[in-house]
Amino acid sequence: MKKSPITTPVELKVEAAVNPSESPERVIAAITNVIECSPEFRYGRRVIGRSLEIESLRTIYEQIRSRSAMGVLRRMLLNNRVADSTCFLLNKQAAATGIVVVIEEDQESPLGPIRVTLDCEELDALIDWLVPLD
Repeated sequence: MKKSPITTPVELKVEAAVNPSESPERVIAAITNVIECSPEFRYGRRVIGRSLEIESLRTIYEQIRSRSAMGVLRRMLLNNRVADSTCFLLNKQAAATGIVVVIEEDQESPLGPIRVTLDCEELDALIDWLVPLD
């Protein structure tokens, strides 16, 4: 993984719903397979995790390049941007097997998506580092 040029804190929030057919532990495992954080099961049948480390994105950084999905992720990050915040969605079932699959709509993941929100004062630099144009 290329060293990040980001000098300001990056706040990462990850969340996913826990469906009646799923156990919280399996949803937590799906999240930790693709993002390094410590998610917790919360009231309302949701798993939420947070990290202040850009290293938490290592698996996404590496897999997105090997799957040639950088264009989709970059488009999502730019389209979902609001001030210093942006988000993208991951397929929960793929994450359960350790595979990063970026999706554009909630419905593309039958069990619901994993939503990843990034907050950073240097958001342009973060996006360019994670998914460069070239």
